[in-house]
Amino acid sequence: MTLWPKLTGGEAIDLLGNLRGGLNESRRADLMERFQLDPRRKGRTYSKGNRQKVALVAALAADVDLLILDEPTSGLDPLMELVFQEEVRAAADRGTAVLLSSHILAEVEALCSRVTIIREGRDVTTGTLSELRSLTRTAVVLDADVEAAELESLTPVHSLSTDGAQLRFTVDDGGMPALLSVLAGRQVRTLTATPPSLEELFVHHYDAAAEGGAPGEGPGAGPEATAGRRPKGAYRA
Repeated sequence: MTLWPKLTGGEAIDLLGNLRGGLNESRRADLMERFQLDPRRKGRTYSKGNRQKVALVAALAADVDLLILDEPTSGLDPLMELVFQEEVRAAADRGTAVLLSSHILAEVEALCSRVTIIREGRDVTTGTLSELRSLTRTAVVLDADVEAAELESLTPVHSLSTDGAQLRFTVDDGGMPALLSVLAGRQVRTLTATPPSLEELFVHHYDAAAEGGAPGEGPGAGPEATAGRRPKGAYRA
C-alpha cells in the first residue's frame, strides 16, 4: 500500500472514504483504535504494516455491499491479523459480501465460506470446503484391537501402514461408516480422523490442473481450494 507522503493517515482514510460517499465515523474511530493506528502521523513515516492499516480502516469503515480485499494482511503482525479476521466477520454479519484474495491459506480457511483456486488466470475449482473435501480422503490414525489385513480388505481404505501399535491409512469420502462398522464392539484406544487442510486441497488441485488431470485421480487424491465467507469470499492462488 502506497500513501501520499504529506497526508496524515487520517487524511488518507478520509480521502479514500470520500471517493465512495463517505465513511461510518463511529466505525472509523473504532477501527483505528482496534488496529492501534495513530491517524496524526504523516504517510511517509508509516511502516508497511501501518500503511496496510490505513487501507483496511478506509475499506472496513465504508458502508458498502461488496469489499474486495487483495492480500489484506500483508505486513500485519499476528495480533492485528486476528483483529482483521474479527472485522471481516463483523462486515459479513452486516450483510457485506467479501471477495478475499490471499496466499495465506489458514486465513482463507478461517474466513471463507466458498473457495476458488485460480491457476494462471483460470478457475481450477470452486466450492465450499466440504464440497472440495468430498473429492479427497481423510487421514486416519488408529490404535485398536483389529488386524491390519481386516482393514485393508475394506474398499474405502487406502495406503495402510503400521507405526508401532498404530495403524495409519486414508479413507475415501463416505467411507467412515464402513470403518466404524468393523470397529464396532472392538476395543478402540485412539481414533483420529483428519480431513485434508486447505493447503493440502490447494496443492492437490493445483497439481492436477498442471498435469491436465481431474481432482481425485491418483494416489492420495484430494482437493485444493480457494475460499470465501458469508461475505462470499473467494481465495485466489
